[in-house]
Parts: sequence; structure tokens; C-alpha cells
Amino acid sequence: MLLYVLVGLILVIVFLVGYGTWMRKRLFGEIDRVEERRVEIMNRPVAAELSKIKQLNMAGDTEEKFDQWRKDWDNIVSQSLPNLEEMLFNAEELTDKYRFHKAEQQVKETDKKIVAIQKSIDEMIKDLNLIVESEEKNRTDITPIKETFHQIKKNMITKRSRFDKTLPALEQSMKAVETQLMNYAAETENGNYLNAREILVHVREAADVLSDQINRIPDLYKDLRKTIPDQMKELRQGKQEMIDDGYYLDQLQIDEQLEEMEKHRLLLETAVNKLALDEAEDGLKGIHDQLDWLYAQLEKEAVSRQRLQELAPAIETNVTRIGTKIKNLSEETAVVQDSYHISDEDLKMHHDLSRSFQKIESVYVDTQTDQQQEAFSAIYEKLEAIKSDLSEMETVADEFNQKIKALRKDEMKARGQVQSLKHQLYEARQILLKSNLPGVPGSFASALQKAGEQLNAVNAKLDEKPLNMVMVQKLLEQAGQDADDVFQQTEKLVDTAKFAEEMIQYGNRYRSDDAEIDQALKKQNSISEIMTTSRLSKQQFMPLKKENRKF
Repeated sequence: MLLYVLVGLILVIVFLVGYGTWMRKRLFGEIDRVEERRVEIMNRPVAAELSKIKQLNMAGDTEEKFDQWRKDWDNIVSQSLPNLEEMLFNAEELTDKYRFHKAEQQVKETDKKIVAIQKSIDEMIKDLNLIVESEEKNRTDITPIKETFHQIKKNMITKRSRFDKTLPALEQSMKAVETQLMNYAAETENGNYLNAREILVHVREAADVLSDQINRIPDLYKDLRKTIPDQMKELRQGKQEMIDDGYYLDQLQIDEQLEEMEKHRLLLETAVNKLALDEAEDGLKGIHDQLDWLYAQLEKEAVSRQRLQELAPAIETNVTRIGTKIKNLSEETAVVQDSYHISDEDLKMHHDLSRSFQKIESVYVDTQTDQQQEAFSAIYEKLEAIKSDLSEMETVADEFNQKIKALRKDEMKARGQVQSLKHQLYEARQILLKSNLPGVPGSFASALQKAGEQLNAVNAKLDEKPLNMVMVQKLLEQAGQDADDVFQQTEKLVDTAKFAEEMIQYGNRYRSDDAEIDQALKKQNSISEIMTTSRLSKQQFMPLKKENRKF
């Protein structure tokens, strides 16, 4: 038991010694780190930074701030930093005495004070640099600002008459800028560089605005008082000259638009007098756009008249030519309709064509009578539309004419096809006659009769008035199929008869050698019987013939 107590005591002692050694090492490390930061602060070239301010006018805010910064820095160097050193020394003593908790608190408090001192120094340097930079910027910016102001004063003197009613407001703005420049000089002289910087920024903005106004106002007055009135006058004269020359321009309402523009112009001149230059420029753009549009419309009328003189003769020729073509087409349709059947769809197309042409012809006549009461541009657009419509109409008329002519061509072609089919049936009969067949199957005779009747039906349909070519084509197609069927049956029948005759010939050659063949030939002594009863095809017969040759 005593041994366990002794071992436990030894372990506790070892732990305490180890813990104490580790804590001492850690705290001494923290103390060294804080001490390095304290030394770093003490070695910062704050005095050198403060010396920059001595190059400026040591008066006013600059002098007050410099005195305060120097006092603060002296206090940091002479009091704050030594106190921090003493606090760190105390922390070392506490660590040596193994009073780790108090030592750690002392180190943290020292570190917190160092951070506060660092922040204070950073703000000091920042404010100092701000004053130095402001002085440098002021020194750089003041020259171009003074040059701008000098040019403003020069323009106000040399171009005084061009500013008219804006002159009092411009002079007041110029005096305000001049006053601000004087305030800037006073603040700079008194060492208030931050205030001087703020004033100089406002001076630059005000000078830029004033310079811009001085540059824009004369041009705006010129535009409002000369350019626009001259253009309005020119438009009135041009309008009257064109009316005297036979142009119709009422649709443009030029006088009404010019009156509205004149009212707007006066309002914009008032805006310029009040230095509302952006508003005036926007309004002037609208007036110029409106004037440009009127000029473009007058030019459009002049160009339309010239084009109209070139287009009208061609349109007149086309109206006459296509009108004659449609009239002739109507007469030809009436004649063809007596002999041929024309579909309702085609008749409607012809009716719509005639009616459309009448409308176009009416519009064309109106354009000839209304040239003194309608704008040339509108008449030209109508003639262009008529030209396009006439082109489409002529295409439709030509297509319809081709359909009418095709009816006659289809009739002649159908009659030719009937003759061709009749000849085909005649050839089928001739083939049968030359084959010397004693007879034909009943189905073949029926097919031959049906084909003939079908051709007669086509002929009868071709003789009807009016002729329905759709029905003729349908019957002709059926007749063609029947004739082809008859011709194919004829060839098959003749081929079968020839095959039967060959069977008899070969049978007679070998009947003496084969009792079965002899017996069959005695029962079937005619070609017609063999054709009727024989089930052997030509392909089946040929091997039998080769086999019999072996005997």
C-alpha cells in the first residue's frame, strides 16, 4: 500500500514539474512575442513622418493636428511603451514564481494595449498622409482650374452678346466660382488643406459646368433663332412651289406641323434662357427629326412623280393588253364550253379573274382622274400594286388558256388512243386466225367482247356535247386495261396451242415405244382436247421428252 502511495506521489511530482516547465516555456514565448511588437512600435519612423507636415503652412488645422500628433507620439514613447515594458517584466517574475494565471493575464493585457497603440499610430499616419496628399493634389489641380476659369472670363467678355438672356445667370455662376477660388486660397494660406481640397473639388465641377454652358449656349441660340427658322421658311417656299407645279401635298399638313414646331421652338428658347440646356437639346433633336421627315416627304413626292411618268405608260399598255387577253379568253371559254365540259372550279377561277381585272381597271381609271387630288407617292404605290396584280393575273390567264387548249389536245390524244386500242384488238384477232385454232375458251371470248364494248363506250363519250374529258379519261383507262388483258390472253392461248401441238408431234414419234403414250393419244386426238385436258406444262414436258430419247 505504501508503495502505491509512493509511486503516485512520484507521478504527481513528475506531472507538476513537466507542466510547470511547459507553461514557463509557453509564457516566456508569449512575452518575447509581445516584446517584439513593443520594440517594433518604438522603432517606427513616426517622427520622420511627422516631419513631412513641417513643409506645409504650419497654421490652422495643420498646426493643431501636428501639435496633437507630436504630443501623442511623445506620450507613447515616454510613457506608454515604458509602462508596457514594466508590465512584461512583471509577467516574467510571475512566471518564474509559477504564478502562471496572473502572468498570462498580464501578457494579454499588455498585448491588448499594444494593439490599441498600433491602431492609434495607424490613424495618425493615415490622417497625416491625407493632409499631405491633399496639398499635393491641390497644387496639381489648381493650375488647369485657373486656366479654365480664365478662359471662361475671356469668353464672357469677347462673346458677351451671344449669351443674350442667359448672361445674368452666367455672370452669377462665374462670380460664385471666383468666390470659391478665393476661399480656396484663404484655406490654403491658413493651413486648412482638407477644407481647401473640398472647395477645389466643387470649384472644378462648377467651372466645368459653366464652361460647358458657355460653349453650348451660342450654338443653341443659333439653332433656335436662325437654322430652324430658315429651314421652316425654306419648307414653306418649297411646298408652295410644288403646289404651283401640280403637286398635291394636303396629306402632309405642312403648315399645321410648322405652326406646332414654331410654338415648340419658342418654348425651347425659354428653356435655354433658364439654362435648361439638356432639355433644349432634346427638344431641338425632335424638331430637326420632324423637319428632316418633311424634307424627305417632299423629296419622295418629287421622285414619285418622276417614276410615275416612267411607269404610267407601261401600266396603261399592260391594262389594255391583259384586258384584251381576258376578253378573248372569255369568248374562247364560251365557245369551248359548248363542246367540252369545264369543271366548276375552273369556271369559278375564270369568273374571279374577270371580276378582279374589272376592279384593277377601275382603280387604274381612278388614278388617272385623281392625280390633282392625291399625292404622287400614293398614286405611284397604287400603280406598283396594279403592276404586281396584273403580272399575277396574266399568269393565271395564261394557265387557264393552257387548260382550255389542253382540252382539245386531250380529245385528239384520246381519239388516237382509241384507234391504237382498236388496232391492238385487231392484231389479237389476226394472231388467233393465223394460229388455226379450232376454237377459243368462253372466258376469252367474253373478255374480247368486253374490250370491244368498252372502246365503243369511249367513242360514244367522245361524241357527247359538251365533252367530259374527265369521264373520257376514266373510261379510256379501263378500255386500255381490258385491251391489254385480251392481248395477253391471246398470246398465252396461242402459246398453249403451240405447246399442245408439240406434245402430239413428240407423242406420235414415241407412241410405238410407249404403250401409255399411245393409249393417251388415242383418247385425245385433237389439239383442242389436249389444250383442255392436259395438265403438263412445257417445263414438265421437256424432261419427259429427254427421258424418252433414251429408249
